[in-house]
Amino acid sequence: MPRFERSVLLYNGAAGASTSETVLPLAVPALARASKKLELVQTHSKEEFEEACKNAADSADVLFVAGGDGTVHTAVQVLSSLEKAPILGILPSGTCNDFARTLTIPMALDAAAEELIEGEVKEIDSARINDHSFLNFAGIGLIADASLNIDPDLKDRYGKLSYFMSALQTMRQSENFSIFMEIDGVHYTEEGAAVLIMNGKSIGTHTFPLSTIDPADGLLDIFIIQTPSIAAIREWFSLSQPDVSPEELDHITHHQGKHIVIRTENEMDVDTDGEIYLKTPVTIEIQPKKLEMLVPRTPEETAIS
Repeated sequence: MPRFERSVLLYNGAAGASTSETVLPLAVPALARASKKLELVQTHSKEEFEEACKNAADSADVLFVAGGDGTVHTAVQVLSSLEKAPILGILPSGTCNDFARTLTIPMALDAAAEELIEGEVKEIDSARINDHSFLNFAGIGLIADASLNIDPDLKDRYGKLSYFMSALQTMRQSENFSIFMEIDGVHYTEEGAAVLIMNGKSIGTHTFPLSTIDPADGLLDIFIIQTPSIAAIREWFSLSQPDVSPEELDHITHHQGKHIVIRTENEMDVDTDGEIYLKTPVTIEIQPKKLEMLVPRTPEETAIS
């Protein structure tokens, strides 16, 4: 018997790999098997995509979104604003697919579809930032500048490597700035090259397996990278080692909180999930268990079932 009454597969026909030639043959067989009724919706603009999300929310019990981080970010804008949103399943078909990595969803579309339809439903936090939402991260300084500086031709040619190339180039031009923060009522003033507010574990395909970062714990993790130096970047990447604690680092500070206000001396760009349309100052608030999402079962759960 199908698991879902009505499913919608929403994919962005204008988003590179998320095309009918790749999504449909790989994802549809599994989704159709798990759905009493499966509707396929292809969009070609952000406006169409947002409208399709709203329409799906009215009648679908599960919404599968095929695309990259920007596509997922757009879906989250719509779903986080609803009183009751459908269950969300991410079918990764973008460049980095960072939040899919956080949820341990396979990068191959056919494997992702199979694991999601057999997966569990988990309540996942999102974050409200000014009048918008993000799912994975918000960044100010070096990370936002690196996103702005990515050459579209290099991105098409080198994919995720283009992010690292842009970051290295941006480091040479980066300068520290003053950061005025309030975290759950406590005030901080720091100097840094970047601020990262993380709900997910992955940025630019680099995963940080810190036990403190959990998209279902009702907390956001805040990192200040204090200098645009090789030493600081080396420490940042060292966080992928399970035995490294951020509290032991010399060039990175770490905080956790639920309500965060960030101001800078001059207006600065803010990167949310790879999308740049906000500027400082920003007020960020965790939205605990805001979304229901399909995630793969753990090996232990699979063995029990």
